[in-house]
Amino acid sequence: MINGFCCTNIFTGNAVTLIKFYRETLEIPMLKTDVDEYNGVYLGFTKDEPSICIWDATKWNVPVSGAMSFVFRCDDLDATVSELKKKGLVLNAPEKFEWGTYELRLKDPDNNEIVIVEFLNK
Repeated sequence: MINGFCCTNIFTGNAVTLIKFYRETLEIPMLKTDVDEYNGVYLGFTKDEPSICIWDATKWNVPVSGAMSFVFRCDDLDATVSELKKKGLVLNAPEKFEWGTYELRLKDPDNNEIVIVEFLNK
């Protein structure tokens, strides 16, 4: 049966813009590519964890993916917010939740939800 989770595929009509957003704005490392730097790009932090793979939907003649929600973690959300604002992003204030998280929510260029979370009860 199923024994692992590899990646989440995003098929986009905006591959260059979307990949630049994740690589340059959010600074998510590129782990590998299946095709080139703007098609079949795997983004993540280690080869042993699931990644996000971005594909150019027009080159594969497939429909664009629907909106998704991605959750990333950080050690210091206030510092992360400050860095993202320096890059020109306009952000709402992060919110603290009673279950022990401090979260920032924003949208990527394809309108996918990005949640950046700091765990307060480590």
